Amino acid sequence: MQSQGKKGKLYVIGTGPGDPELLTVRAMKALNEAEYILGHRKYIEMISGVIKGKKVIKSGMGREVERVKLALELAKDSVVALVSGGDPSIYGIYSLVEEYILKNDLSVEMEIIPGVTALCAASPLLGSPVSGDHAVISLSDLLTPWEEIERRLIHALRGGFVVVIYNPSSRKRKSNLIWAMEIVLRVRGDVYVGIVRDAFRDGESSMVMRVSEILKEPEIVDMSTILFVSGEETIFERGRMLTPRGYAGRYSLQV
Repeated sequence: MQSQGKKGKLYVIGTGPGDPELLTVRAMKALNEAEYILGHRKYIEMISGVIKGKKVIKSGMGREVERVKLALELAKDSVVALVSGGDPSIYGIYSLVEEYILKNDLSVEMEIIPGVTALCAASPLLGSPVSGDHAVISLSDLLTPWEEIERRLIHALRGGFVVVIYNPSSRKRKSNLIWAMEIVLRVRGDVYVGIVRDAFRDGESSMVMRVSEILKEPEIVDMSTILFVSGEETIFERGRMLTPRGYAGRYSLQV
C-alpha cells in the first residue's frame, strides 16, 4: 500500500522465537532503518540488544489496538517498526493492522517481514513431528469462544493431523489445557505429545509425554510452551518423535 506524498513507512516485523540470531536479515535491516520501534514489552526485551539508540515504545497485553493505532499514526511521517513475536501473520499483530486499515480506509506504505514461528523453532527439538500436513490451534479463548476451539480441535484430531497447540495454558485458564487433553484422549487415545518450553530462549526444554501423564501433571505446561499431538502416522523411538512423509513406501531406506 503506497501513500502519496508521505515519507513515513510501517514495517510489521516477526522477531522469531526470541533468539536475536534467528532474526532474518531483512528484519535486521528494517530494525536498523526504523526510528520508532513498538511492541509488547516481552518481545521488545528479547531484541533489546539490537535496537539500541531507537525510540522504543513498549506496552502490555490488551493494548494491541492502541499499539497499532499509534504505529500507524507515527508511520505518516516516520519509519516505524511494529514487532511481533514469531511471525506477525500467525497469532501475531499483522491481522489487526490489516483490519484496522481496512475499517478506517487508511493509506500507508507498509511492508510485512516474516519471522520464524514457534512451531518451526520447536519442532526439530523433538525430532520431526511436523513433516507434512498438520493443524495449528490456539487454546486461548480471549478472542475465540471455547466452543469454537473445541469444535476445531475435534475435527483436526478426527482428520488424523499432527495437531500443534499454541497458548496451551496460563494462570487464568489452566482448565483449557485439561479440557483439550481430555478431548485428545477421547478422540485419538493416549498418544504421545511433544512438549517444548521456551524454544531458543533461556531455560529451553523439551520432552515427550503421554496424554494421561499430562493430565496428571498439567502444571508442566504454561504460556511459554507449545504442544505437538501425535498424528495417525507419528512414531516415538529413541526419545524422538517422527511423522514419516512416506518415502519408505516408495524407496528402500535400508543400507
